Amino acid sequence: MRSLSARLALSLTLSLITFFVIQSVLVNIESRRMVEQGVVSRLEHDMEEILAALDVRDGRLSMDMRRVPAIYRRPFSGHYFQLDPGDGKQIRSRSLWDERLEAGKAGVASGLEGPMGQRLIVLGRRFVVHGRSVLLSVAEDVSRQQGLARLFQHRLLMLSLAALMLLLSVQMWVVRRGLRPLTEMKEELGRLERGETDELRLRAPAEIAPLVEEVNRLLHVMRQRLARSRNAMGNLAHNLKTPLTRMVQILERDPQPSDRCLLMELVRRIERRIERELSRARMAGRAPGDVWPEPARDVRDLAAMLETVHQRHGIIEVNTPEELHIVADREDVMELLGNVLDNACKWAASRIVLRMRADDGLRILVEDDGPGLDERQQRDVLRRGMRMDEGKEGHGLGLSIVQEIVDVYHGSLELGRSETLGGLRVCIRLPGVLLPG
Repeated sequence: MRSLSARLALSLTLSLITFFVIQSVLVNIESRRMVEQGVVSRLEHDMEEILAALDVRDGRLSMDMRRVPAIYRRPFSGHYFQLDPGDGKQIRSRSLWDERLEAGKAGVASGLEGPMGQRLIVLGRRFVVHGRSVLLSVAEDVSRQQGLARLFQHRLLMLSLAALMLLLSVQMWVVRRGLRPLTEMKEELGRLERGETDELRLRAPAEIAPLVEEVNRLLHVMRQRLARSRNAMGNLAHNLKTPLTRMVQILERDPQPSDRCLLMELVRRIERRIERELSRARMAGRAPGDVWPEPARDVRDLAAMLETVHQRHGIIEVNTPEELHIVADREDVMELLGNVLDNACKWAASRIVLRMRADDGLRILVEDDGPGLDERQQRDVLRRGMRMDEGKEGHGLGLSIVQEIVDVYHGSLELGRSETLGGLRVCIRLPGVLLPG
């Protein structure tokens, strides 16, 4: 596959060649037209002088050659005229000698061959002279003008070729200079691979700056995921160590029937910890290509499933526009909504309202008519939600997972009291996860 510089050079070369070919054709046509217009203008002037030399003698047209411009009296001078009165007796200039003009109608004719191989432009006009209709044809040799025009075109072609070479040289320099940021970016990626830097640090032009920013954002996302994975593994190992040690101590001695309950509790604690860390590991964050195609339908299905699980049909009211285009990991947002709605289903009396809309990003509002939380409880729940070893069923673990997902998307989570339903109000904002349109 050709490089960008080769493609640009080829396209510019073809464009310039096309331009110069069209220019040459147009210059050729225009130069011929200008030569013809100049000659025709002179011939029209000469026609007036030739007509002024006409007279009638004995009922026949005659011409006083002394009154005709001298150039028409010199043999093969390149300037000729021929008068046809219609009676078969033509009056010709002395410059024609014994030749005749190949002209038989009014108008301008170019490219005709004249005496001694000359190239003529012939201008024919009909006039009424002394009551008679006559055809006057005046011609001029344009061989010299055409030769000058060809010389001009040849010089123009040489100049155009030189300009083409110069423009191609300048273009190659401009392309190399313009693509230099890509070379610098390649070198920066090499430094990134060798661990010499943690992100791309270069001053890129406006066209490449979004690419650099997107690469740096992707690196940040990957570092976040790696950090979460490491933290999850460390937390899991740390939190499993104590219950496993306790279980080993129980099993090393002669287990008593009362130890069965303790062992089961330790096993459940291990299961909860594993499930907790698996939930953390599933958080993807926003990554290139993440698109949630049908959020409105998925949210309605989630609400219906939770109503079935809690055996509270018709309790959740979903208000989600069909035109929302969410750019985020579907599982992340579904887990976020699932935890918030699950908490609401446990505490609501008879009604839960879920609203999703575009408001400087994605805005999610969940309200219920349950007992709600006072300001101190709201602060404690969020504070405990940030810690993995604290939380209670209903608002602890679920909201801690929600807070972590919100943090991954650089969003915000606010708790309050619903003004319309009186229960808990959960407001979540996720910036930068909506497509325009």
